[in-house]
Amino acid sequence: MNNSNLDKIHGFDYLRAICCLVVVALHTNISSLFTSHENLSNIITYNLFDLAVPIFFQTALVLFFINRQKNQDYFLKKRFFKLIKLYLFWGLFAHISNLMTINQIYINYLNQLLDLKILIRFIIQDGYSNPFYFFFSLLLITSLAELFAIIIDQNQVKSEIIAYTGLIISCLIVFLLPLSTIFLGQEFYDLSQSFNPLNFIPYIFSSFLITKNLENKPEVNNNYKQILILIIISSSLIFLEWQYISQPLLWGGITGNSLPVYSRLSLVFSAWLITLISLNISYPPHHIFKSLSNLSLGIYCLHSFSYLLLLKMIGMSPSQPYLIIIIFLIVISLSVLLTNIFKKYHYFKITFRK
Repeated sequence: MNNSNLDKIHGFDYLRAICCLVVVALHTNISSLFTSHENLSNIITYNLFDLAVPIFFQTALVLFFINRQKNQDYFLKKRFFKLIKLYLFWGLFAHISNLMTINQIYINYLNQLLDLKILIRFIIQDGYSNPFYFFFSLLLITSLAELFAIIIDQNQVKSEIIAYTGLIISCLIVFLLPLSTIFLGQEFYDLSQSFNPLNFIPYIFSSFLITKNLENKPEVNNNYKQILILIIISSSLIFLEWQYISQPLLWGGITGNSLPVYSRLSLVFSAWLITLISLNISYPPHHIFKSLSNLSLGIYCLHSFSYLLLLKMIGMSPSQPYLIIIIFLIVISLSVLLTNIFKKYHYFKITFRK
């Protein structure tokens, strides 16, 4: 892979397109089509669908490190303020939407913000919203990635040693998060939740190591040995998770989820694996994939509102398989349409860019 092409990694377009579809599939309950096969449904939900957000983090951080190689001021001059704008815009969007749709419930929630714990949750989740925790977490994790890069620049120790040390420590943190309620009590329940930014710290170090590999081997991306190692690690972790922590009582969960959503090491190494595989794709994506990739941020942000609007219109949550598939397709289409409409207005353009 040529250095000049590092900012045009075709595989990332495929990943973004597929992952935005997967997020919509998850939230429109596509996995319920497989409820008669519980094991298959669980694997689809926890080991495939739950990979979408980690892959978004992985690809975003790889591109961050690539851009930082070209310009050490990239974070402060460009990335930081862009993430701030995304966080503020979508938080305001959620705020207005909640006032319009669930006004009394939302107002009651706002009245509780004097409680420090609820206020922290409100800030992390970018308001009373479902998918927008992504922006606070991405802002925090990218800031930590910048701090890590500064440490690397100023330290004489081999960068891979620091990166692997950080990876091991952060993986230990992710491993312990689901156990927080058992050892610390239910008041620490938020530590095991999907919106906790600590879930995504390991992706800083795996992304750096991916970028380092590209830097060391710019002509040929010979990563097949790494892919094999990651397949073994990911498969082993998936087996161990289902074998030993697949009951909420074992990891302190009270939501009914069989496994923690993002506090799982299998996701860290599976996202790393899939990202490495995508680097071997050398051909440009088809127009459909490219379009979905370009619209992926808008689809991610708008699909929940599209889905809720659709459910309100039909007055029920569908259970028939054909209705679930139809709603999935409508939500995708509506999200794409809304994103294209918003992108035509200058003020909204930055809020829909990757």
